[in-house]
Amino acid sequence: MTMLIKDISKPENYIYAERYVNRYKRTVVNKTSERYQPKTGESQFILPYIELPLTDVKLLLSKPKKEIYKKIISKDKVKFFVHPDMINELDWVKNNSLILDKFVQPTASTRTLLVKNQEFFIKLHLNKRISSYIRRLRENSVAHSILISSEIEKNLTTCPKTFGYLPESIGVSYKDVGMIIREKTPRPKIKEKRNLVPLFSIYSKDIRNKDHKPLFVQIVKQKNADPLDFFIERIVRPLFINMSFFINNYGILLECHGQNVLVEIDRDLEITRLIHRDFQSIYLDKELRKKNGLKTNFKKHIMGEECPKEVSYSLVYDQYLGKHVLDKFVNLLNREFGIPKASIIIEIRKLFEQYFDRSLFPENYYYLYKKVKFVDNNTKFERYNRKPKYRR
Repeated sequence: MTMLIKDISKPENYIYAERYVNRYKRTVVNKTSERYQPKTGESQFILPYIELPLTDVKLLLSKPKKEIYKKIISKDKVKFFVHPDMINELDWVKNNSLILDKFVQPTASTRTLLVKNQEFFIKLHLNKRISSYIRRLRENSVAHSILISSEIEKNLTTCPKTFGYLPESIGVSYKDVGMIIREKTPRPKIKEKRNLVPLFSIYSKDIRNKDHKPLFVQIVKQKNADPLDFFIERIVRPLFINMSFFINNYGILLECHGQNVLVEIDRDLEITRLIHRDFQSIYLDKELRKKNGLKTNFKKHIMGEECPKEVSYSLVYDQYLGKHVLDKFVNLLNREFGIPKASIIIEIRKLFEQYFDRSLFPENYYYLYKKVKFVDNNTKFERYNRKPKYRR
């Protein structure tokens, strides 16, 4: 397989891009068994599940597609999927009859698996360290994800045309271990056939075909487009539009990094929407929600409670978006097209001024994650007393 633009519409290329066209960030530590890891693992494996009585689980729904709901939930039982690396750790799994009939493929996130020949992913509890965090999925995180998905779903009629999302429509937890069903079809739904590519696959090289240019370069050359203009108008502006819309109207801070955003591309190689996914750690601005007359019934990731509000805004913009997306594109545009980095940064800063309220962000400094192993997932931050690169 390859990640050439002529192959972009092939269904199998989606999972190929997730696994092998991925320079989102360097994962130094992945304690999952090698056979289940995205880059080095098997092309597919069987995902076990047990059947649990509905009365024994906590079930949360956010308008799931009926066909998907019926594949997970029957009249009185639910299929509860368990990562193979967790079978021996959870006594209640070992004491139940495991059912083995679903083939899955790992995505870039390791614990989020695409069910083969189905239109949904399964996000799992995985008590293993991947990068800085142990990837547990507790009941409160399941609830937060489904609540964010529900909040977005309620406001689809007013969202920007540049926005789409993958619904996290079913959440199940049992004995404080959870799973989430994420649908593969973006909403708002469209009739036209379009292709999805992870944002990191637009700027990354194919690690199995290193002589191939990144998709961004291929598309720009195929369309004979101005590379800087294409980047600003097709990538940066839509990202800023989507982020600012949900901040200003709903106090929701979307995590716009290379893994949590998918690029939707039509048959003419136009980028039609940016599709957002994975809501487990989304921050909420309680003050903005109160100002807009919205409920504040969230239990996790409240700005000002977990950490100071300016830290939340800075982390999501300066690290997730700045270091993990904008830096990658700036380097690509400079390397492939000879565009001075300073010129690109100036254009990004102009757009920041247009879409964001500067008072939400620290003015002359910024925050990044501290370069340490987080103990028990307690996040640590480091303040840098210098001007942030992509905002004024």
